[in-house]
Amino acid sequence: MIGVSIVTQFVTYPSFKFIHIKEFSKFHKGYTRKMLFIVGPIMSIEFLSAVFLLYINANLHFFIQFGLVSLIWMLTFFLIVPIHNKLENQFNNKLNKKLIKFNGIRTLLWIIKLIFLCII
Repeated sequence: MIGVSIVTQFVTYPSFKFIHIKEFSKFHKGYTRKMLFIVGPIMSIEFLSAVFLLYINANLHFFIQFGLVSLIWMLTFFLIVPIHNKLENQFNNKLNKKLIKFNGIRTLLWIIKLIFLCII
């Protein structure tokens, strides 16, 4: 997910502002549907794995992993998805900047999660 998130952060979201305003809604709907098929299963497996690992071995490392995954999910579904829902109707530069900011935080959380995973 780190790779997908970094590409999204530095390539996809910044390029939104270059899509013609009349085509943006159609483009965005297609983009979010395609990304759902990529990101949805991976994030679901990641979450279920974190729950399973915490269940079978409730130690500090797995608790941290679960906490980071939970933060990623909350950030995704309470902040990022609502912004995408608003952008679906029409491009808004202010919302796009928020999207880039929140995705940056999410990317950082995935990197921190990887570091903790490597420590385990």
